[in-house]
Amino acid sequence: MIELKGIGKYFPSNGVMALERADFNIRSGEIHALLGENGTGKSTLMHILAGYFPASSGAVLVDGKERRFSAPAGALALGIGMVRQHPALVRGFKVWEDCVLGAETPERGSANAALRELKFYNPNSLKKRVEKLSRHWGFDLPLESRCETLTVSQRQKAAVLSLLLRDAKWLIFDEPTAVLTAGETEALFELFKNLRAEGRGIILITHKLEEALAISDRITVIRRGVTQESRYTKELSADALEEAIFETVDSVHITQRRENFCSGDPVLEIKDLHLAPRGLKRIKNINLCLRPGEICGITGVRDGGLETLELALTGLLRPGKGEQKIEGSVRLNGHYITGKGVRAFREAGGAYLGSDRLGVNLAAGLPLSESLIIHAFRRSRRGIFLNIKSLNDWCREIMSRAGIARSASDGVASFSGGMLQRILLAREFAEEASLIVLAEGGSGLDQSNRRKLEEELESHARRGAAVLLFSTDAAELSSIAGKIMLLKDGTLNEI
Repeated sequence: MIELKGIGKYFPSNGVMALERADFNIRSGEIHALLGENGTGKSTLMHILAGYFPASSGAVLVDGKERRFSAPAGALALGIGMVRQHPALVRGFKVWEDCVLGAETPERGSANAALRELKFYNPNSLKKRVEKLSRHWGFDLPLESRCETLTVSQRQKAAVLSLLLRDAKWLIFDEPTAVLTAGETEALFELFKNLRAEGRGIILITHKLEEALAISDRITVIRRGVTQESRYTKELSADALEEAIFETVDSVHITQRRENFCSGDPVLEIKDLHLAPRGLKRIKNINLCLRPGEICGITGVRDGGLETLELALTGLLRPGKGEQKIEGSVRLNGHYITGKGVRAFREAGGAYLGSDRLGVNLAAGLPLSESLIIHAFRRSRRGIFLNIKSLNDWCREIMSRAGIARSASDGVASFSGGMLQRILLAREFAEEASLIVLAEGGSGLDQSNRRKLEEELESHARRGAAVLLFSTDAAELSSIAGKIMLLKDGTLNEI
């Protein structure tokens, strides 16, 4: 059994307390879902368990004995491994080579005993071991192919295979279905069941209520870095989970809502919007009107339709056949942009920063500058001449606005989450758009930078921009929005 007791985690680099009093435990032969909205500390807690960084307080116990890991190798030696949403395999390596990387010198007495006997064997012996294990689990992986040719689903299987090769007893999956198709998700859940049948413990980090209820034996909910609920799945309903995850506006102390100063023709008009996309919550009869100077907040659980509305509005959901069809209309500054994509949203006067920082907002494997100059290129279509100097000047301007004394040529991975959030906000604010759409805008920011964000939004509103905030943090909305609406079960109502 693994137990995490009173775990706290403070990041001095950005002043964020990611976890305060988080408790969690998992037994052999069970699937345990860890739920919570974005930024609640789910991944942080599991990164501590997997040895990626130490806890600031609290204890990690494995079979009753307290353990401290200085690196993932220490956790893996005790049979604890993590499969990230985007597994980092080695480019240029064959799949089987990546799986056995580091297997030649396993620690004495570790969970890698199955590989120790292969220590002095030739590569063919190692390869055969990988092939045998892959066949056993039905992975059907192209083991001779280069890692960079694999799909996301195949990369996840390769990461699992690598852990099983080391006889991992506890496997952590961080939001694994976020980038999978429905069929791939079904296959992954079948793998979970087979791993459970062998007595292994599976931890599923997710924010999707339906997934957790469908596959898990137990569910633990974290909110604002504190464990809220931990019960057997059969004892819970979707409503009970939503109540544990979501802090409603009525439950937080609201000092005073901002007064909206609205005038002029509508900036944003959504009329009778209806959409039932595959893999996302259906939304129905959505109506919303925002005028210049208005700040509106929409809250709820992302799995309750929040994500669907956000993506549909900003052009990331395109119309299709059958259940993908978009009904109703979205107009931005009078332009009909319903289902016309991100470019139509941007050219009509919209700016957008989504909640998926590394999935949508950034090119994670490239220098930061590649993610900053995209808007400068868009300006070039309006007749503004671009050259290397002007692009570099643009990047420096964004970094200066964000207050980050770093080079934009540095890799994205070298920046902290809080730094990236400040830079991305500065990039969108530089657009001086007539509609600013932010999802979880305060994610990763300390209190000082959250206040700066509020001041920036207030400044844009006073200059005539409309602001739409999507957030699962009702307290965050209550301090800045003049109007707050709740999206629940696909319908939108003002609070």
